[in-house]
Amino acid sequence: MEPNYDKIIVLIIVFTSSFITWKIIKDFYKTKFHMIFAHLIAIVTASFMLLSTMFLFMPKNYQRGISPEVEISFNSIAIVIIMLFVLYVFFKYIPSKNKK
Repeated sequence: MEPNYDKIIVLIIVFTSSFITWKIIKDFYKTKFHMIFAHLIAIVTASFMLLSTMFLFMPKNYQRGISPEVEISFNSIAIVIIMLFVLYVFFKYIPSKNKK
């Protein structure tokens, strides 16, 4: 049985980006709504981030059992970082800048 390092790396990237998304969204909305609603909004948003990042690492012509299940590419990693940066700017930087 061969080690699946590429799958492990992709799962770490996907779960980390989803957790960071959840944290950013929850921290933003907990000041505006009740904690339960903020948590639910954050869970839905993090779920969409999980799905979209998994689609980024999916091979173009996937065939079950023949091609690899995930492909790590620089473009996919860069897109995940850009998405997290945009979320950070929209939900952390801009609102805190407006409070001053």
